[in-house]
Amino acid sequence: MPRRIYPLSYLVMVGLMLVLSFLVTANFFAERPQFSHLPFFLLGAGFMLVETKGITELGLTFGNSWQVIGIVIAGILVMAFLANWVVQWLHIKRSLFPYLLLLASLGLGWFIARSGGLPSTPLGRLETTVMLTSPMFFSGIVFSTLLASRGEISGIMAVNLLGAMCGGLLEYNSMYFGFRALYLIAMVLYSLAFMWGLPTLKTKKVPHLQPHPPARVGLPL
Repeated sequence: MPRRIYPLSYLVMVGLMLVLSFLVTANFFAERPQFSHLPFFLLGAGFMLVETKGITELGLTFGNSWQVIGIVIAGILVMAFLANWVVQWLHIKRSLFPYLLLLASLGLGWFIARSGGLPSTPLGRLETTVMLTSPMFFSGIVFSTLLASRGEISGIMAVNLLGAMCGGLLEYNSMYFGFRALYLIAMVLYSLAFMWGLPTLKTKKVPHLQPHPPARVGLPL
């Protein structure tokens, strides 16, 4: 592109996609969406942003063909499956450590991209694949961990789907800010999801101990 710009045609299509996405996902709101569902919206946006960015970057690394894109999407699905399997196998209940690994993997990717990327050797391409797909693995662990603690999930899944649509559209920011900026946008999304989903510390109430009634001593007649 000769200069940084948001094409008007893209903005019109983005607006139409957002409206249509909301109309479609609104049909799946079995229960009224709550503010507590916002982390799932942000997780969906971050996941799809990282996924679309990864598909584009891996296409530039291995060749932008349908075979490569198919392999990349299959690898992303495998990462999502492994994340669910790890949560079930290790019985992960808290999402703090996966969140930290997720942000660390994005920060590492941003640093490598800022430094010029990895070499185009077979080992370098393998390292690039791991670097671009590992955030989706940790994101899947976070999502599965949070989802396991919920009851009704139809509204959550609808909100997550709407967030995924918004995240995919956020990838167009690369035309103005470049691909490196997408790492920072993803880190902001996941950081907001983490801060919004922080469990509120509740003071446990100590039950008030009632004195036992005096025991009746039986007197001999």
